[in-house]
Amino acid sequence: MIYSQFQHNPMQHRFSGTRGWLAFVIGLAFMTLALVALPFLLLFGAITFIALSLFGRVFLKRQLARFQKQQASQEFHSEAFQESQFKETAFTESMFKESKSTAPRQGRTFEHNPNEPV
Repeated sequence: MIYSQFQHNPMQHRFSGTRGWLAFVIGLAFMTLALVALPFLLLFGAITFIALSLFGRVFLKRQLARFQKQQASQEFHSEAFQESQFKETAFTESMFKESKSTAPRQGRTFEHNPNEPV
């Protein structure tokens, strides 16, 4: 008597009749659609990946060309500005005088040099 609860499968009552058949059909349809649609999804993904990679290469080439053109025009404008500044400066005799020290001019130093005249 104690084992009478194990003699019947409780799932048999839960999924019986039309509800069981409906669950079976829905599961089967889902698996069939997944197996049929999966190759098409993979194909669509591969085609999309190829298209995006090709478009990306073309897009990046255009962007790089635009950037290089912009850089070249900026360099041209800065060179033209420097030349105009160079032409406008007045030359004096003091510019061509030799400096007292023949050593090449060093960069800016922030440390104290005891040998440097003040």
